[in-house]
Amino acid sequence: MIKVNEIKAALARAEMTQEELAEKLGMNASTLNRKINDATGASLTVKEAQDLVAVLKVPRRTAQPIFFP
Repeated sequence: MIKVNEIKAALARAEMTQEELAEKLGMNASTLNRKINDATGASLTVKEAQDLVAVLKVPRRTAQPIFFP
């Protein structure tokens, strides 16, 4: 399971909402929310995680522990 609080902190640092992030990732906001919160067993693909890291400008050394705790 990913560290949701770390993603939310990265969103806050980027001054971006989940809706804005979803738009930049080319996905529906509710889909992104489900994937981040793992509400239905859905999870981010490696590509989606890489795109999320790029959009939020998360440093590589910080990104790995978010997705692979």
